[in-house]
Amino acid sequence: MYEPQVRGAKMNDQERSQFVQKAKLDRIAYEAAELLSLGETSKAATLIGDGGASAGKEQLNMWLRHYATTRFKIANREVDVFLSGIPAANVAL
Repeated sequence: MYEPQVRGAKMNDQERSQFVQKAKLDRIAYEAAELLSLGETSKAATLIGDGGASAGKEQLNMWLRHYATTRFKIANREVDVFLSGIPAANVAL
């Protein structure tokens, strides 16, 4: 049976940098959602505050909401309360 080789996508430096940044934000959102589900809101807030870039804040919040509600079964209201409690000044990369 023939299996074709898997090759990475061809990207220039800027595309690669954007891809890596998105992957980091996705991982931060997942870890923050996991911490939130364990009741460790201060650790989750610190992680979001340390990892979110102002340009990626909306994306980070969207992914956090997705993981928190679908993977960890946290109510939307709880996620809203958590996100509203994170000061915008803490969000910097």
